[in-house]
Amino acid sequence: MRHFLACKLSAVIPAVLVLAVLAGCASRPGPDALRVSLEEAPGTKEVSMLIATTRARSSEPHELYSSKRSEVLDFGSATISIPPNHEPGRIQWPSSPPGNPATDFVVRQAAYIDGKDAFRAQVNQELAKRSLEARKAVVFIHGYNTRFSEGVFRLAQMAADAKERRLPILFTWASAGSLTNYIYDTNSVAIARDGLQEVLLELTNSNATQVTIIAHSLGNLLLLETLRQMELQGIGLLKNKKVTVVMASPDIDIDVFKTMITSLGYRANPVFVLVSRDDRALRFSRRIAGGTARVGDVEDDEILTQLGVVVIDLTDVESQDAINHDKYAQLAQFGPQLVKSLERGKANRSKQGIGGRVGKAGRSFSEFLGHTAKIVVSTPGAR
Repeated sequence: MRHFLACKLSAVIPAVLVLAVLAGCASRPGPDALRVSLEEAPGTKEVSMLIATTRARSSEPHELYSSKRSEVLDFGSATISIPPNHEPGRIQWPSSPPGNPATDFVVRQAAYIDGKDAFRAQVNQELAKRSLEARKAVVFIHGYNTRFSEGVFRLAQMAADAKERRLPILFTWASAGSLTNYIYDTNSVAIARDGLQEVLLELTNSNATQVTIIAHSLGNLLLLETLRQMELQGIGLLKNKKVTVVMASPDIDIDVFKTMITSLGYRANPVFVLVSRDDRALRFSRRIAGGTARVGDVEDDEILTQLGVVVIDLTDVESQDAINHDKYAQLAQFGPQLVKSLERGKANRSKQGIGGRVGKAGRSFSEFLGHTAKIVVSTPGAR
């Protein structure tokens, strides 16, 4: 019996240690993280976003949405104040809500939106406030182990760092926000596909001139499954010229990715995949998946470029998080330059095959990224 227990412990302890490493010592926001503050401070900036979610509404007064799943798509909005001491790539969490606007991210407003029609109207109202050149939307889909407030604050950080007036939209699915609930999260991803499809169709049919979709970690499985579902329904989203997809640290089995990405057919714009071989979260995911490589920590970028995607390799970039899983958030500060580079690539588009079109846009990206802090860009070769 003692030997049996020793064997069981030897199997469990490594996993527990990995979880401890991933958890680290960082504190996480509690259920009152979205407590509103009206206190003012000089030098602050505000980011207003719209929210679409498959989470259930929370009974907690300052939480808005919980980790429970909803049977219907729900909508909301939030405005976050960014402190003057903000460092790109980082979230200045308040030590206790609502925080100090001079030093912390602070919530100015957080509210529900009453239904899809009201959400659609608000999207177009927000776009109408912008110049024609800025009538663009950015959709962020968070990953595994993410609480609602964490998704809100991460999108606020990226929108603030990008320094553009694109309309930020958070699509948040029912992650449990717990390291031990990976299976719950993967099932929540499957449940969220119809909701994400509904939102993406609303946005592509809105007055937005461009829609950029940024997914992180397990959120990429949700995005990829939704894109494949739409393709099978004859409404392939990647054929739309105003849609661009950025997949950051995808927590997807590489064999699953190969099958699904090739099923999407023609792509009007390149798909960008951000990878890092020192991503400790994906290393753990690979381990519990029986050693199968994840897309986000693939060892050979060419495996992905052969599938017609542009690979942005961040392995040599120093991370601001302990597990090297959030490097993507550091790229937001380069948003305007990246967009201009992409536009130059699109301007050179020809009627070549997917490799030629993607290669041109990707090489245009490389002109900027090649001079930026150890970032490596790999593109498909022209055919």
